[in-house]
Amino acid sequence: MKVIIAGDGETGQHIARILSIENQDIVLIGSDRSRLSELDAVYNFITFEGSPVSVENLMRCGAENADLFVGVTPDETVNIIAAQLAKSCGVRKCVARIDTPELSDGRAAQLIKSYGVDMTIYPEKLAALEIKRFIANNWVSKWFELHGGKLLVIGVYIREGAPICNKLLRDLPNNPRLFHVSAIQRGNDIIIPRGDDMLNPGDTVYFCVLPQDIQNLAGLCGKEQAPVRRIMITGAGRVTENLLEELPARISVTVVDPDIERCRLIASRFPRVVVVNSNSNDVTTLKEEGINNCDMFLALTGSSERNIVSCMVAREHHVPRTLARIEELQYAPEAESLAIDKIINKKQLNAGNILHLLLGMDVSTPQCLSLDKAEIIEMKAAPGSRITSKPVFKLGLPVELTIGGIIRDGKGMMVDGKTQIMPGDHVMVFCLAGSLTKVDRLFR
Repeated sequence: MKVIIAGDGETGQHIARILSIENQDIVLIGSDRSRLSELDAVYNFITFEGSPVSVENLMRCGAENADLFVGVTPDETVNIIAAQLAKSCGVRKCVARIDTPELSDGRAAQLIKSYGVDMTIYPEKLAALEIKRFIANNWVSKWFELHGGKLLVIGVYIREGAPICNKLLRDLPNNPRLFHVSAIQRGNDIIIPRGDDMLNPGDTVYFCVLPQDIQNLAGLCGKEQAPVRRIMITGAGRVTENLLEELPARISVTVVDPDIERCRLIASRFPRVVVVNSNSNDVTTLKEEGINNCDMFLALTGSSERNIVSCMVAREHHVPRTLARIEELQYAPEAESLAIDKIINKKQLNAGNILHLLLGMDVSTPQCLSLDKAEIIEMKAAPGSRITSKPVFKLGLPVELTIGGIIRDGKGMMVDGKTQIMPGDHVMVFCLAGSLTKVDRLFR
């Protein structure tokens, strides 16, 4: 598919890189000539210097034949206008990143959609919903729902001493079959495992599991769900503001921020929240406000480094669960090695939603979730396709992919070597980035 991305910042670059790995036809529009030159030399996509609100520029980028336009410049007005112009030029679907919460739903969102913007992305809202999900399932570091939640993919960080640690996959207790180990993230690498692969301390293991069996995995991974009654948050930005709208009243919340105006805003909007005007690294203040009695610590400031340090301080004060907002992806492995339970990255959330929209334009691929170097895809098995020709163990699947589970007649099922996939089945495929062509051949 042909995709035009407006915005050469980190978010635009991240989306362009992920889509180009899958051999999509990508054009990235930006204004920084030196940055575009560097990207053009390194990555497999076309760069274009110019304004996305110019119809002439959009047409030169091939808008009349484009499948998707994504506006992710720092200016939401530019994103919305560019998306509207792109739709008028012939682009099938248009997406705009916004910064104003009032534009994300209600009458304003419907009005924007009527002008040609098919979807708006409000990153702070996406991050808040992801944090809310973590609070509800706080022993899991990654959580994905397929086919309306009938099949789950969860990522769990494995520490020394867990029952599954230092064991081969074929030796794991899994009879009857309750889960499928779909992938292992080891450092910066993603491994599609086989039976003779071992689970090491520090791995993030991705399981495909049915909703009713998920709690059976907690003990196997050496985890347990921590009750959450008190939360401390550093950073009173828009992610925090959106999160507070989602939290139930039974949870006691303390917010710490050095910006007096943001503190006043949070205090006026959420009277039940304790708001403290102080630096997030002021340990004395954190202790005075009860960090030792908190069940969860959320570091949501704009500084990745400060958030990592704050979570380390929370760990020293025996807070059971910690979460850090980290926008620089190179810090993520170090953060996980420092026992931070959950990492939030808005660029990855944006990319996952855009991939979902792009591949959802083809009914055979209704869902796709990005893990930077891998994808989780839900594919529908077509009659006569290779995937339905014989049992899984006889298919000779490429080493870059594995099948974790299927949805048949609206019901989730685990897959083993003897499973025969039938036409109409929705199949969960976990594959390395760049392998979508091989997946397509199986299901075509």
